[in-house]
Amino acid sequence: MDHSGEPDDRADPFTHGVGSFDPTTTSVLLWTRVEGHDTVRWSIAPATDVAPVAGGEVVLDPDANGSVAVDVDDLLPGTSYRYWFEAGDRRSPVGRTRTLPDAGVDRVRLAVVCCADYSQGHFGVYRAVADAQVDLVVHVGDYIYESAGRGTVRTAEPDRTVTSLDDYRTRFAQTRSDPDMRALHQRHPMVAIWDDHDIADNAWRHGAKAHDDAQHGLWEERLSHAVQAWHEWLPTRLRDPGDQLAIWRSFPIGDLAELVMLDTRIAGRDEHADHPGSPDIDDPDRSILGAAQRPWAHERVRDTSRPWCLLGSAVVLNRMQLPVPVGERLSDVTPSGYAVVDGQALCTDEWDGYPTERERLVAAMADRGGGMVVISGDVHSAWAFEGPNHEGRPVAVEFVAPCVTSTPMGAQLPRGWRKLAGELAETLPEARWFELERHGFVVLDVDRERVRADWFTVDIEDPHARAHPAAAWLNRLDEPGRLHEASDVPAAPRAPAGSPAATAPQVAVPDRPAELTGGDAAAARRRTARIVAGGALVTAIAGLWHRQTARNRSGRGRT
Repeated sequence: MDHSGEPDDRADPFTHGVGSFDPTTTSVLLWTRVEGHDTVRWSIAPATDVAPVAGGEVVLDPDANGSVAVDVDDLLPGTSYRYWFEAGDRRSPVGRTRTLPDAGVDRVRLAVVCCADYSQGHFGVYRAVADAQVDLVVHVGDYIYESAGRGTVRTAEPDRTVTSLDDYRTRFAQTRSDPDMRALHQRHPMVAIWDDHDIADNAWRHGAKAHDDAQHGLWEERLSHAVQAWHEWLPTRLRDPGDQLAIWRSFPIGDLAELVMLDTRIAGRDEHADHPGSPDIDDPDRSILGAAQRPWAHERVRDTSRPWCLLGSAVVLNRMQLPVPVGERLSDVTPSGYAVVDGQALCTDEWDGYPTERERLVAAMADRGGGMVVISGDVHSAWAFEGPNHEGRPVAVEFVAPCVTSTPMGAQLPRGWRKLAGELAETLPEARWFELERHGFVVLDVDRERVRADWFTVDIEDPHARAHPAAAWLNRLDEPGRLHEASDVPAAPRAPAGSPAATAPQVAVPDRPAELTGGDAAAARRRTARIVAGGALVTAIAGLWHRQTARNRSGRGRT
């Protein structure tokens, strides 16, 4: 609005582009953010046609900070659409989205991303995903970081830890103003879940590691602010519109697969086991899913009406415990969220901190009998796991996405310790491959016989960097829990012939502005302080360093 109260059509009201979320076989959520107007019109048309098949006008919710989400239904299954918004005489960028197929689908491709700290680098990973031929993007958490800027590449807004509703909205707005992020949302629909940094580091239902009521306000108020902003910018098909914490949900992909998205962060999570007064790590009542989500999750995992179950978890499901030769004295120096238990360093923020809950879920996977794939993130590194195990045999595989811009696991360590990091990671019995140093994403190519995961890396110091292949592993439907290294690693994340993504038309997306290409990003990166963060690797490597003990390699094809 201008000072007269009339809409100002001279300014572009669509400052953050467009996006689409949570597609089904016949519907999709279309998103934009509008400034200076009280209403917005929307239109959607098949990608191959000009005339819209649906449209309407929406009155903006005054409590939504300009964000608009329209649930468009009565669409055709497995179909690409173009969509746009109009306010006054201005039109938004044209976005592309795609509904999920309802039957007879032979192949689908998903991109998996996580952990994007705006301040630490350029979003070249998102640009590479925008350019990739995929049907859906799955974001497994840490879409924003709540902390003050951790890097010197870009300045976070506000430049402090965010706690208020305005703070979270400002951080989301800055993230979504990035042209690479806008390109991703303009090109592909997204399904997202949250993790701790979307709210607060090492968050759980009733608190967080570094949250202080005296400094940050009451926890329940901060949580409410973070969750409201998250839903404004990442609209979700809530199970109960009255409960914004119930974000666990699933997406049938025709008769091929079901994408099952868990909330492993807030709704059902107990406090970390190493916190004073928290139940012991082996307490059978310790929960990461909660009483409402647990039976639903087990039911979805056991459902064999489709060959594949793709289970999305914000945190790693497989074991990441590591031996600590110097014993439990290291517990005194490990940060909150990590612990040394029975001579093993483990991250209590992952499923390792909730072993009984994990055993129940893995038992449900065993009941399924095959076709079980876990996708996760959070640990700022890439992994391919044969597991988790049930009664001595693997019942699933897990593909872990590396971080988009956050500090990789290996880069958190002094340079002299990085070789030890790799040697120590090789002691994990279920890990077939890992990469601890680089940023990137994963593309999952699912057909009726196998799921293939291709990891790609991107140099976040270079605003114009391209994606480079890092590894490829696959799991066959008739070999539950087993991985095979693929020999034909692709040169670019493109869809094979016959995939719906291969025939989806492109749309024009924003170029990077000049300011993103200026300055010496590499020098700025070198000036960034290396934070020796805690964690299972850091803790265990410290033990190895003091003992000067060489670890044996397991020789199972890791690089």
